[in-house]
Amino acid sequence: MMMPKKILVCTDGEEHTARAEEYAITLAEQFGAEIVCLYIVNPFLKRYTNEIYAVSRNECREHLDRALQKEGEDALKKFTEKADAKGITPAIIMRYGDPEQEILDEIEKGGYDLIIMGAKLLKGWKEKFESFNLPEKIFKKSPIPMIFVR
Repeated sequence: MMMPKKILVCTDGEEHTARAEEYAITLAEQFGAEIVCLYIVNPFLKRYTNEIYAVSRNECREHLDRALQKEGEDALKKFTEKADAKGITPAIIMRYGDPEQEILDEIEKGGYDLIIMGAKLLKGWKEKFESFNLPEKIFKKSPIPMIFVR
């Protein structure tokens, strides 16, 4: 069995991702592996600010930037606190851009042995149709082993 030396865990601060974080921390603890937590600030929402034809459009964009930044900082802080409680000091990375591309870029450059992501159970055709299903997209393109945690 291959033992991971460097684990990438992707977070977004949601409940299903929290379980993936704990799984990653446990594996890092068991194998003495380095752990890196990646949060991607997705600028998807910002494109809708172009639709605001008001004097406050720039204020709206700045507010959205601050809110997205804070959300990421909070998620990374929670992860760091969980890891620290287990005696693990993680590296944390926050990036801006398309989540799929940013994760694949990090996998390519980071020298990881394993990637761990939270995954939602999608029920019914409507949820599947509306879902971006990032874990599946990464799985199809990732050159390294991957674990999904629900």
